[in-house]
Amino acid sequence: MARLRVRPEPTARPARKPPWIRARAPTSPEVQRLKAVLRAHRLHTVCEEASCPNLGECFGHGTATFMILG
Repeated sequence: MARLRVRPEPTARPARKPPWIRARAPTSPEVQRLKAVLRAHRLHTVCEEASCPNLGECFGHGTATFMILG
């Protein structure tokens, strides 16, 4: 099997992501309420630190994941 070497062409600026791939930041009242509680207690979640794309879904249900002694 032959290997083909592919070298990317340098561009002046990086290509933009298509509109369908962009995720909107979660802004529902449930998400904002849970974030306020977390900030009031100076807590940080695994989801926030990892920039989880499903954060709005979990926070919307009142669920947060914490790492203990990690």
